[in-house]
Amino acid sequence: MVDARGRSWPPMLVAVTVAAAALLLAPAARSSRVAVVVVPPAAVSSHAAGGAVGLLVPAAGATVTRAGAVRSLVTGRSFSSFAGDTGEAPRIRLSSAPSEVTIYVSLPPPGRHHNVVRYPLAIVGGGYRGILVSRSTRIDGLVSIADIAPTALALARGTPPPIAFRMSGTAAEVAALDRRMTRAHDSRGPATVALAMVLGALAAAAIVTRSPAISRAALLAAPAAISVALLLSFAAVRAPAAVGLLIAAGGGAAALAGACSERLFAPLIALFLAAFLALLASAPETNALAAIGPHPDGGVRFYGVTNQVETLLLAPALAAAAVSRRWFVCIGLLGLVTVGWSRAGADGGGVLVLLAALAVPATRQRRTSVSGARVALAAVAGGAAAAALVAVDALSGGSSHVTRALAAGPSTLLDDFWRRLHVTWGGATASWHAALLCALGIAALAVLATRSPLSAPVAAVVAGLAVSLVVNDSPVDELVWGALGCAALWAHERSCRPTSRSCGRDVRRASPAPVPRRA
Repeated sequence: MVDARGRSWPPMLVAVTVAAAALLLAPAARSSRVAVVVVPPAAVSSHAAGGAVGLLVPAAGATVTRAGAVRSLVTGRSFSSFAGDTGEAPRIRLSSAPSEVTIYVSLPPPGRHHNVVRYPLAIVGGGYRGILVSRSTRIDGLVSIADIAPTALALARGTPPPIAFRMSGTAAEVAALDRRMTRAHDSRGPATVALAMVLGALAAAAIVTRSPAISRAALLAAPAAISVALLLSFAAVRAPAAVGLLIAAGGGAAALAGACSERLFAPLIALFLAAFLALLASAPETNALAAIGPHPDGGVRFYGVTNQVETLLLAPALAAAAVSRRWFVCIGLLGLVTVGWSRAGADGGGVLVLLAALAVPATRQRRTSVSGARVALAAVAGGAAAAALVAVDALSGGSSHVTRALAAGPSTLLDDFWRRLHVTWGGATASWHAALLCALGIAALAVLATRSPLSAPVAAVVAGLAVSLVVNDSPVDELVWGALGCAALWAHERSCRPTSRSCGRDVRRASPAPVPRRA
């Protein structure tokens, strides 16, 4: 090749230059294949012919604004209503015209609204048919707004996108999902009231009567109520009044029946954890639409173990683990897998909470003195253990927000940690009744923690809740349900003290009373 000045260029150099120019220009060319277009909700169906349809959750939290939804749409990150603007740079730009592959999105109207409405979306082109499915939600037909930008970028690059499709799905199935999610949202209020009444009544009765059976029932109430909620979700019973009544009656009756024999207490907790693990792994939608569990309609948690459920199960699990060393190992392993496995609970904060709580009785058994250095060492060891569990999960093919955050590196983990602290403070101070509930929970836990003697299980619950306030972001759930569980556990421990072998647990025999000497 000869240029305008008569210079000769080697053919190999020409080929390399052309290839480099093609690589530099390729991303722009490929990105033009994908367009993200915002349209009114009613217009999505008219654009969806020949594509795949679904529902979009526009935000994470109780409220949503259009400006916040647009920010989440272009950055690929769902922001909590308590988090504020993080200054994250946009990853995509919105288009005004369709392209080879077009993602049609509808968003909330201007202003602030309750985040209880799902908005239709469609992807047309690229082979999309049927209904949209997302690994972020694990509910066919439901998509998080944070999935849109990564999907557009992946389609532009030609790599597998976060949002796929199921060809056998129909628009009628998506509409039915929307109705089910609405009924599930409406049933959570009565379910929460029923759960609080059952837990509070049994814990109060256990404290007043000092009955070991009633104290066991108070600890079994949370697993029983969760079991009833899951059964109702499986049976598609979502009428608010019926759900509240059945959780109160069914959960209370099941707890009292299971508390009849102290030998069955630890096996029942283990059986519940095993069954819960199987359901989380095999039927995530049943758990997601239960009255006690994730709130996919709010966009905060779509599957797995929530902070509420994690806190509800903390005291029962620790009480069962205290029965013997064998049950300590069994309950500890079952709890860690159920809470932490990405195909089940997918709750990294819950793993840290459970590890911190289990460390307390383990330390007391060794009669190790507590010091600042040992607490710091335990914190580092617990974090390393949790990271190792998540890494093993990721290497075995598991995928969740926890594994993705760990893979992103320390900076992402640190950003997520500070964001959770900000959300925790925002949740605790969002309203006067939220602040009041948090204050009452702290006061109750302070009273229980300062009662003498402080048993290892009660100390473990307090330690776990302290860690939960740092690594999780639902202070009302953690403090209120944690205080109720701690009260039930304190009553259980007090009812076990008078005998040397009580509540299925071996305790150290009291030294014999001295025999008075004869004068």
